[in-house]
This record gives sequence, C-alpha cells and structure tokens, in this order.
Amino acid sequence: MKTFIKTMNMLVETLQALDLIINHEQILLCSGRVNGVALQHITEQKSSLLTTVDYLDKQRREHDVRLKQAAPYLDLQSIHRSEIADMWKIVVQLSEKLSHVNRHNGMLLEKQIDYNTQAMTILNASQTQKLYGPNGQTSVSGQSIRKISV
Repeated sequence: MKTFIKTMNMLVETLQALDLIINHEQILLCSGRVNGVALQHITEQKSSLLTTVDYLDKQRREHDVRLKQAAPYLDLQSIHRSEIADMWKIVVQLSEKLSHVNRHNGMLLEKQIDYNTQAMTILNASQTQKLYGPNGQTSVSGQSIRKISV
C-alpha cells in the first residue's frame, strides 16, 4: 500500500507540474509574438511530463490489480482510504482541466500556424517578382528594360 500511495503522490505532483507548463504555454501562445525556441522547450517539457504521467498511471493500474482495488477508491478497506480517494479526485480534476487547456492551446497554435502560413505566402509571392533579370538589367514582368544614357 505504501508504494501505491507513493505512486499516487508522484502522479499528482507530475500533473501539477504539467499544469504549470501548459499554463506557461498558453501565456506564450497568447503573447502575440511566439518565441519558437521557448515554445520548443515547453513542448519538450510537456512531452516528458506526459510520458511520466503515462508511466505512473500504468503503475497505478498495476497496483489496482495487485491490491484488488479500483478508482475512485471510495470502498477501500484501508486506513488511507480518504487520503487515496482525495488524491484520485485531484488526479481527475487536474486531468480534466489539463485536457481543456491543452485543447485551447491547440486552437491557439493552429491560429499561429495559419498566420505564419499566410505570411509565408505573401513573402513567397513577392519573391516571384524579379526586380533584375539574369543579365543584371531591370526587368518588368519578364521583359528587360535597358537604360541608355547619352
């Protein structure tokens, strides 16, 4: 039972850390000018924490099988019943909140990608208009214009 409680505590702590990272991600995405390096760093941290959450949840489910128990842990025959049930309630609440905020961040990220795609389209369109031809002379719509000076 002690290792189960330890796993549950670690799960709660990891979800709380993930909450901080996802909130930071949201602030960054709402800032107007997204710092790509900072966003990449946040993405790596988020990915690492999600991997940890997955591992801890797998451990929790293995404990459930071994101890013949199940979430929401209200009917445990243990002195730690209320502690475990309270931790599970926190896990559920944080998971729901993180899912909502992460979905919102995904929409913000899609908007940022659309904005960048539009900007790239405009920049690429301006590059197709050549100011100088291959001979170094000014050109307009593919026609060279030669200046003659007397």
